[in-house]
Amino acid sequence: MGNGMERLALIGVSGRRGGSETLAAWTQMLSAILERPLPAGVLELVSLQTCNRCELVLALDDATNFERIRQHFSEHDTRGYAFLGDAALEHLCRVAASLDSLNPGEDQIMNQVRVAFETARKAGRVGSTTSFAFNTALRIAKRVRREVALAPANTSLFSLARPTLERLPKNSKVAILGAGEMGALVARSLADSGFELIVVNRNLERGENLAASVKARAMTLTDFLSGGLQANAIVCATGAENIINAAFLETQKNLEILVDLGLPHNVNPLDARAAKIRLIDLTQLQKLGDARREKLQVLLAQAEMIVAQELELALGEFAERSLGAAITQLRDVYIDTIERTVGDLLAPEDVTRLAHRFAHIPVKGLRGLARAHGLEMAYSFLDHVGLTRAQPQILEDQVMVGA
Repeated sequence: MGNGMERLALIGVSGRRGGSETLAAWTQMLSAILERPLPAGVLELVSLQTCNRCELVLALDDATNFERIRQHFSEHDTRGYAFLGDAALEHLCRVAASLDSLNPGEDQIMNQVRVAFETARKAGRVGSTTSFAFNTALRIAKRVRREVALAPANTSLFSLARPTLERLPKNSKVAILGAGEMGALVARSLADSGFELIVVNRNLERGENLAASVKARAMTLTDFLSGGLQANAIVCATGAENIINAAFLETQKNLEILVDLGLPHNVNPLDARAAKIRLIDLTQLQKLGDARREKLQVLLAQAEMIVAQELELALGEFAERSLGAAITQLRDVYIDTIERTVGDLLAPEDVTRLAHRFAHIPVKGLRGLARAHGLEMAYSFLDHVGLTRAQPQILEDQVMVGA
């Protein structure tokens, strides 16, 4: 039986499920697709893109074939995974709770989910279905974070690579390419490491602001790529493809470690291998994350249980709220019946009060029916008693995702 979430859909790829090459291809493809108007049949759309995933959360109209929409957002060999209805909501909840991350428990994913929704909302691409889905996912994620110690505070994807950098001598020079969200996480993580940090960014002012916060120095990307700085390690977190290549590596005589967190690849892996420099890219990070995941099986099971419990409650809540218009209609029937029979004997406010009292039991039963057996069963009841099938409505306060 349906519970009203049938219109929710999710398609995408991730580093864990598709590999870094597929993820890079999908990210580039999607950037172009998102510049176009919404395809026919898609009512709402939220795009979630991180260094580890590229996903679309959609609300479809009742007549739209999901496979057609999936084909619309897939080209050549970049066909991603797909979820529909309850499964789409469950996947989004697991993503927000960082259970599907390369590094389970990383902090920033919940904020990335929130920002993705807010960006889509400002673009006018959200509505009741995606609003409910993202509110639910973030609420569950907060409970998982509060009750299950999957990772220490400030854990990120870079946390998997940090132990390798810690093998370098103190005072080693570590260049951080990119002053965005991931670059800032890296800089803060290494602030007390004893390394000499250099923040490299195209925009020098932005790089200087980050550098000042971690007692580092800053330089432009152009100056850095000229080879004037000899680094012992470089952590890349930019959107520029293959900016670390053979020509640059020839200028680096002291370089031992490259960490590539960028998408598309910031480091040409063939050039890094030829230069005999250790490269930790998304493929290597996935292996490190899988090893850590093995050690967290008990805690992950606890987190999954929370997701399952909360998801069941949320789906029941959605089904009940979707009946809001039908419940109003049912109460109006009672008001009309009372007015036609004894309306002359009662004040208008008494008619309304009496109608709500008489409607209390069938309304309670209707809600229970929707929670236990889905909206279709509740709608079947409405059909049998001669009420029209009202369109699902979600409360207005669900349009904004809470902090």
